[in-house]
Amino acid sequence: MNISKNGIDLIKKFEGCRLTAYKCPSMVYTIGYGHTSGVKKGQKITQKQAEAFLREDIKKFENGVNKYVSVPLTQNQFDALVSFTYNCGLTAFKNSTLRKKLNAKDYTGAGKELLRWNKAGGVVLDGLKRRRKAEKALFDKIPVQSVYVVKSGDYLAKIAKEHNTTVDKLVKINNIKNPDLIKIGQKIKLK
Repeated sequence: MNISKNGIDLIKKFEGCRLTAYKCPSMVYTIGYGHTSGVKKGQKITQKQAEAFLREDIKKFENGVNKYVSVPLTQNQFDALVSFTYNCGLTAFKNSTLRKKLNAKDYTGAGKELLRWNKAGGVVLDGLKRRRKAEKALFDKIPVQSVYVVKSGDYLAKIAKEHNTTVDKLVKINNIKNPDLIKIGQKIKLK
């Protein structure tokens, strides 16, 4: 998966853009939209360079989320997790209870774990509380798609898994008599 514009906008909003290097609350030299790699005291960049650093950094975090998450994600969930890892780092995500709950298909528990990551240097920061709340809201946001069109090779359990629901719910919502008999082109209501 790749991050959407919504996810990029979330990162930009909370990182802010500074064209002169500064020390973040974790005392790391930072520039642009939270870029830290190779940043030196007094360094200056252009807005164009800040955007290039952002694209470069995002790619690393997209790859990490794709690597460490083994369950289906909605675009909103993916965007929230890329924003989270952009801020906290891939090692923190890889070793987190959040990732463990997510890969155990405990989406609700994983979303709640986001809120626990609100400290820098052991101190709770209001900015991190706001960011985690926004990431959780995005993570929990139900995608707009409400109908799925059956394709070749689809079966109801696969569709349910891909859309974070159950076969029983799909059967009930769609008044399906036999879950083993769905047809290509059939429209399946997801909610």
